[in-house]
Amino acid sequence: MKRNSEQCLHLQGTIAKRRKVPKISLSDLPMDILSRILSLLPKIDAIRTSILSKKSKYIWCSHANLTFDERTMRKSYFRTINRYKLLRNEEFITRVDTVLRQHSGMGVECMQIKFRLHRNHADHIDKWVDFAVASKTKKLVVNLSGHDKFGFFLDLTSGRRIVRKEPYILPSQLFSPSNGSYLQCLKLTTVSVQLPYDFEGFLNLKSLTSVDLSITDEDVQRMLSKCNLLEFLEISFCRTVTSIRVLHPLDRLMHLVVDICPVLQGIELNCSPITLKYSGCMVPLMFSSTCRLTDISIVLLTYQSALSYIVTGFPSTLPKLRTLSLFSSERERTIVPEGPFKFTFLRNLRLELVLSSHEIQKTDALDYAYLLKIAPFMETLELHMWMDCQHQPYRKEDGDLRAALPHQHAHLKFVRISGFFGHKVQVELALHILQSSILLEKMEINPKLEISNELGPLDSDYEEERYLDGHRIATEFVCKADHRNVVHVVPS
Repeated sequence: MKRNSEQCLHLQGTIAKRRKVPKISLSDLPMDILSRILSLLPKIDAIRTSILSKKSKYIWCSHANLTFDERTMRKSYFRTINRYKLLRNEEFITRVDTVLRQHSGMGVECMQIKFRLHRNHADHIDKWVDFAVASKTKKLVVNLSGHDKFGFFLDLTSGRRIVRKEPYILPSQLFSPSNGSYLQCLKLTTVSVQLPYDFEGFLNLKSLTSVDLSITDEDVQRMLSKCNLLEFLEISFCRTVTSIRVLHPLDRLMHLVVDICPVLQGIELNCSPITLKYSGCMVPLMFSSTCRLTDISIVLLTYQSALSYIVTGFPSTLPKLRTLSLFSSERERTIVPEGPFKFTFLRNLRLELVLSSHEIQKTDALDYAYLLKIAPFMETLELHMWMDCQHQPYRKEDGDLRAALPHQHAHLKFVRISGFFGHKVQVELALHILQSSILLEKMEINPKLEISNELGPLDSDYEEERYLDGHRIATEFVCKADHRNVVHVVPS
């Protein structure tokens, strides 16, 4: 009985202690934690917190990350009877002006403006850029396109006439030595740049992205030659750039992206990047040195044999290349000359191949067996094919399967083949890789298309019949030759 009384008293004491625990409200948090929380909120929500307490009334005014787009400005979409209507330009401008008027202008690390605007809105945008300059922001993003990069790809490939507004011209004060000295990252989309005559560069700029930029070749050269700390450079969908040529050394440039500049004729840079992503027509790519270039992704928009480009094109000069991704379309077979050339350092290869032969078979996938010979230390191989030709799954009546010259590859461990419709040339190539790779651990064969580039077809463009044929042929001919149980055919 006594024991029960002691337990009851102990329980009452515990409850009393719990009741005395004070409640913690948002205003009780330290100022640095409050500022951090508000920096993660959309601007409109951050402003609304000012009514919670006297302490939080002005905290949002030192919001370090200012992103102005349709999402963060709230009510950017409101429902009508049968569709969603976009936020109007006037509404967006008013809300941005309201936020910046109340902001302290101190401690801004990043400022982003992402909305469909143009030269007619210059008075407002000039003030926003002035605010970014005055606040000494380190990252400035001005995207006045209203869509992402894929939208530019659709514009260029659609063939339709697109009416474009005159782009907004960035104010010259952004390019003054004192104002631009704080910038470390600059991203410009659908704007116009006209450098002042006394431009001295961005002294601390490490990352520069230019998308749909209206700029002359001379200003491109001047801008890059004055950015000695630049580590990342992207020039994409710039319709006025014909040449990217900078003889001034860019010793710190490590990553270069050039994406579909329609009138580009060549690239010549005095640097040695580590990674390169290029898409467009085949143009001269010249660097002062390629000793550091280890990772390349190339999308060729002209008809070109991928194998021929690998052996005789730009990558053939890169003995230390480790990872190569290449998209190309082939209409005719190219005989690649035999020689001592080898990719000694190549470890990973991804090819996206469009093999087009609508009437007479003019391409031959078995030619790619040559890859095992020129890349003796390759460990992973991905062959993503699109057989853009008459569907002809292999039958024994089509004749015996050919065999490429025997070659023992001692390092290949993983292979993935997609778009395997069961054509004879696909069976021959798969069998050659299987039988030549003595350390192969896994070969995946997927009848469905896996070309990731926008130029590839949609998976829905093909009938289920092709996928079923591919699965049947892979199972009947490739799996039958697999004596190590390494082949896996993805169900269709």
